[in-house]
Amino acid sequence: MVNNTVSVRVAIGIATVLLLSAEVSVSRAGGWKVVRKEAGVTVSQKEIEGRDLPVFRGSTVIAADIYDLLGILQDIDEHPKWMHRCKEARLIKRYAEFHVLHYNRTDAPWPVSDRDTVLDSRVEIQPESHSVLVRFKAVKSPLQGEVTDVVRMRRLSGYYKLTALSATKTRVEYQVDADPGGSLPAWVVAMASEDLPVNTLTNLRARAKSGKGKYQAFRARWDPALNPDAPVLIPK
Repeated sequence: MVNNTVSVRVAIGIATVLLLSAEVSVSRAGGWKVVRKEAGVTVSQKEIEGRDLPVFRGSTVIAADIYDLLGILQDIDEHPKWMHRCKEARLIKRYAEFHVLHYNRTDAPWPVSDRDTVLDSRVEIQPESHSVLVRFKAVKSPLQGEVTDVVRMRRLSGYYKLTALSATKTRVEYQVDADPGGSLPAWVVAMASEDLPVNTLTNLRARAKSGKGKYQAFRARWDPALNPDAPVLIPK
């Protein structure tokens, strides 16, 4: 009986070690580390050798439906009202409803110069996963010249992923991978990679609450309750 008990304990111990090793391996393979939890937002970072700014990701659940949130994201000119440190945003060209070229300028704290970029943004509707993916990527464009005393970011890519949990709740994931250009103080890097996702997502939550009913024209095209031909995104 004693031998059997010992054997069981040894087996359990080995299984536990193997399980923990597997979890550590997966964690290291992904390279993501949770660095902050605040106001219902979880911020993760992934360090990449040779880059000043880590890839960062914020995730939260917002008490709003997916159509209202998508309407807010698509309203480019209103981005400065909720996107953290967004000093200027404007539509440059609309190729289609869900494919646009737009300008974004980020207000940097003194003495750092502001950063700006021209973004190609595209929306992917994914009904099978009740989600929408809003991808954006920095591109060169003759439609927007460089601005004096502002550093143009040559590399920036990321996304907003909206996943409908119900008719009243949506999970939002926001990720950015950018090269801000130039030399940045460590405190600016830390602020950008942690404050940006927290404040942007909490501001988006507030915007969804204060702007409810603002995007009825958008909903009329994409909410299946108003347009039977629209893709169904909210799970039943």
